[in-house]
Amino acid sequence: MTVTLSIITLTLNNLEYTKKYIDSLYRYTRDFELIIVDNASVDGTIDYLENLRLEKDNIKIIYNEENKGFSKGNNQGIEIAEGEYIGFLNNDILLYPNWFEKIKEVFDKENAAFVSPRHINPNYNLTNEHTYIEYFEHFKYDKPYEKNFDECVFSCVVTKTDVLEKIGNFDEKYSPAFFEDNDMKYRAILSGYGVFVVNTICFFHFGSVTSAEYDANLEQNRDYYYSKYPFAEYLSTVGDENGRLKLCTRHFQSFPLNFVYKLYLFWLKVLKKIKRLKK
Repeated sequence: MTVTLSIITLTLNNLEYTKKYIDSLYRYTRDFELIIVDNASVDGTIDYLENLRLEKDNIKIIYNEENKGFSKGNNQGIEIAEGEYIGFLNNDILLYPNWFEKIKEVFDKENAAFVSPRHINPNYNLTNEHTYIEYFEHFKYDKPYEKNFDECVFSCVVTKTDVLEKIGNFDEKYSPAFFEDNDMKYRAILSGYGVFVVNTICFFHFGSVTSAEYDANLEQNRDYYYSKYPFAEYLSTVGDENGRLKLCTRHFQSFPLNFVYKLYLFWLKVLKKIKRLKK
């Protein structure tokens, strides 16, 4: 099957949101294959997916017997994707009309690695799943799209197969979730690509429904991320200053800053243990 876009979506329960996402996906997307990687759902999701596969002819499903996490699950999807473009879309989002067409325009004009729509979240925006499209129409930006490390989010993002061939897939040491997206964007920028957000489209995110149970791993994955990339904080504050970042990286390669940073993290843990013992 020849398709333009392969969409990879992970599921782990939350069937109510998955159904809304699937309805939105098929309403606003054309010429795609859907790859669903289920991380051991137990709430009826598997039965729903099997019925969906009987109804649609563009679906591939991978069933995991245990939760493989975000990085591993997406890598499984990448292995069987056939599209020139690959989208990583959460199962707790809703899409916007012509969302992929607008994203593709950025790839046509720029040396882009990852492109995301604007993110609408009911925790921060005065809208809901029924009104987010009309709500977003009132937003006005100076440019149709722009480079933005932080606003390009992997709840709904598109890349290209040849980009992944150059920078690599998800680092599976980020388990089960968090910071794997920053790692991917960082590697892309080091390879000379841009990371973009499109200002003329959005997606609605119900609010970290799928990742809430992973919060305990946030600190651990953050430490791993900064041990790999000591200048990552600088990157996220100044944007995608590729030249400056490469200069920092050359200094990093000439001096073992990653080792120093790991010692720093170790010392922080020691101090925390000492404080707990004193209490």
